[in-house]
Amino acid sequence: MRFVHLHKILPLLLLLLGALPSLSIPASAEEAMPILKADPALTALLPDNIRTSGELTIATDAHYPPCEFMADDGKTIIGFEPDIWNAIGQKLGIKITASSIDFAGIIPGVQSGRYNAAFACLSDRPEREKIVRFVNFWYGSAAVYAMASNAAISEDPLSLCGKKTAVQVGIDFGDMVRDILSKHCVAAGKPPIEMSELPSAAQVLVALYAGRIDFALSDAAAVDDIQKKAPQPVKVFENKLLPKIYLGAIVERSNEALGKALFEALKAVYAEGAYDKAIARWNLHLLALPEPGMDLATTRPIASVAP
Repeated sequence: MRFVHLHKILPLLLLLLGALPSLSIPASAEEAMPILKADPALTALLPDNIRTSGELTIATDAHYPPCEFMADDGKTIIGFEPDIWNAIGQKLGIKITASSIDFAGIIPGVQSGRYNAAFACLSDRPEREKIVRFVNFWYGSAAVYAMASNAAISEDPLSLCGKKTAVQVGIDFGDMVRDILSKHCVAAGKPPIEMSELPSAAQVLVALYAGRIDFALSDAAAVDDIQKKAPQPVKVFENKLLPKIYLGAIVERSNEALGKALFEALKAVYAEGAYDKAIARWNLHLLALPEPGMDLATTRPIASVAP
């Protein structure tokens, strides 16, 4: 969830920590996804330029397991969302061309038309819906990560008060710290959380492992990978104040035809069991969205928990 966002495990991080270069892939992911048959009625929904070219260009940031990340060959993008976009491409009868770019360029890349769409564990927020259209197909939730040796951090949200954290620039975790966790501290008469911003999620994790910060927020879906790659034991807590949010793919706001085509193809992916297969492959059952939707942050908002 790239509240994005999150738990970016870059090759740089692995090098700095002396970890193995290959990422942890659950055994269930070794089972192949089903091959779906193209539906001409769905293909007909595509905008003329995409239908004529037979290609859908996608922007992503392939450093966020299990959302999307590079396979051991360093070229193939794998993960839950690649399973979904490939299934959508099969139903639409078109080729999917995905490019991994810096996260900061993803939404601008879709707005400018450089990319037709984006899949990047993107969190659906009302302000984002003003410039892009969301096709939602799963949930995201955040968790608190701390070193197991740090007894001061616990499930109690107030244990974070006055502590140091860092977030990646441009992601939702900063808003969560400022607007939810710190406000909860202040309301309880406690000092606010000291927050800094870093260029990448990898650097946030390095700061945590080095003891420069006391805790970090990251995607709950990344628990297994982060714990396996950490140089020392890491503990993870759910925080009752942190919201569950919708995640999804995006298209340019005015491109209603493409949004509808992706949505209808996604409904077929659900109906034919490929969605459930992808969820099972990446052990994401708790984050499965029972049915897809569009712009759900505004059309079907999730009730929030007041600090």
